[in-house]
Amino acid sequence: MSIFTHIREIWHRKDLYRTLMNLQCRRFTLSGEVLDLGSGEAIASYHRFFGKESARIASLDGRHQHINFEKDALPYTEGSMDTVLAFNIFEHVYRYTFLLGEIRRILKEGGQVVGAVPFLVGYHADPRDYFRYTNEALECIFEEAGFTDIRVTHIGYGPFSAGYAQVEFMMPRVLKMLLLPCALLFDRLIFFLKPNLDRKKFALGFFFSMSK
Repeated sequence: MSIFTHIREIWHRKDLYRTLMNLQCRRFTLSGEVLDLGSGEAIASYHRFFGKESARIASLDGRHQHINFEKDALPYTEGSMDTVLAFNIFEHVYRYTFLLGEIRRILKEGGQVVGAVPFLVGYHADPRDYFRYTNEALECIFEEAGFTDIRVTHIGYGPFSAGYAQVEFMMPRVLKMLLLPCALLFDRLIFFLKPNLDRKKFALGFFFSMSK
């Protein structure tokens, strides 16, 4: 991945986790009826990275912001959605099994879920912050909820960029532009010296997709 892509996203005030999460979206094309559970009334930054083919993207707007994901039904009929986007939601939902059931209910047969959760990312209450999931946990949770074709990919590079991600929020943009290339260079060096080192140890998050 080009360092210039990272520099551009820093300039757009995106942190490393969000940049890498957004870039994963390039692998997917949205079409038909799409529900974005996490963007609210705003247009989320990841929208510009998806391919789109006649996609109609809906969100939970101001009329539905009161919905409690732990107990309230989603305001859509059964089998009405081709895709549900669930970015950075599940860490904020304590009773996540109910929400997964609702997502599966409103999906069409063969419909997909695409999303991500943070891992080595600091506490961020919205209004609460409950969990950090491993890839194994996500795979088990999604399988138990009845989903198939489950794919979970780690988001991140290595120990130096993971360390950078813990403190970047305190840096001015110019300093981020100077330090991130150094962190990425040292990550390459450490994996050259230790090629068997498990990259998931330094995951900033996990990107997932699955089907009904």
